[in-house]
Amino acid sequence: MDVSIQVIRYFCTLAEELHFGRAADRLNITPPSLSQQISRLEQQLGIKLFDRTPRRVELTVHGDALLPFARRVQDDHDQLLSWGRSVQRQAVSPVLRVGVVAAGAGTLTAAVISETLQRLPSARIEMRRMGFFEVFDELDAGRVDVAFAPPVPAPPRVRSEPMWEEPRVLVVRTDHPLAHRGSISIEETNDELFVTVGSGPTDVVNWWVVDPRADGSHPRRGPTADSIEGLLELVAAGAGVNIAGESASHHYRREELSFVRIHDIPSARVHLLSLKDSRDPAVETFRTVARELSPLRVN
Repeated sequence: MDVSIQVIRYFCTLAEELHFGRAADRLNITPPSLSQQISRLEQQLGIKLFDRTPRRVELTVHGDALLPFARRVQDDHDQLLSWGRSVQRQAVSPVLRVGVVAAGAGTLTAAVISETLQRLPSARIEMRRMGFFEVFDELDAGRVDVAFAPPVPAPPRVRSEPMWEEPRVLVVRTDHPLAHRGSISIEETNDELFVTVGSGPTDVVNWWVVDPRADGSHPRRGPTADSIEGLLELVAAGAGVNIAGESASHHYRREELSFVRIHDIPSARVHLLSLKDSRDPAVETFRTVARELSPLRVN
């Protein structure tokens, strides 16, 4: 017995409408054609599915019992077609999901994306902003394929390649005494209250706030947040100051904030992270472009 998916669809539609005219309109066929198809199905199954009178159409006991199975077959078929179309679209237009923490790799981020699209004109780029320490989970879950993020100790499955380096800046309110300086020493911030990330590897968090200082002292810490946007909101509210990469001054410029370069602490680096076992050609193209354009001359 071979029952086509088209006939299953005819049966489900008639079961919903219980009217040959309306069901035929939905299916874009004529009522006599629909009636013929249903009769053929009943003959194939050897059971009566509908009681038909000039005034009404009703499901029989057998028809009512068949309906949930038929709907399941119809839904499964629709999902199969949807999956096939999705795979076909991805084969024609590969999707590359690029994750970015804070300001990413500064101007390098846009340059790499632009050149990647030149080399893969059919590719579709999807950008995703991430919290400071979400990268590994996002890579594992497939929500991002590559990510620009500050370096943190990476698990063995993750490839971490340095791509970008920039000075660090002190983020303060525009009415802060240091707001209009060209640059400052880190020692000038010893009495400040710092807003910091709320979680993450202790050594990484300490590095960003320069803890301990050269004289062995420790900066005071106040409120915390888990994203660059949250930290800047706290600074704008007067809850403390923060240290960020210089690109933040361009990507997160706000009238109430000033970004002052700190001239005597190490620069911040940004790495490109990806899974070592990835076989996605778009990921390899993105990595190749990033290495070519990186000012750090990555091999």
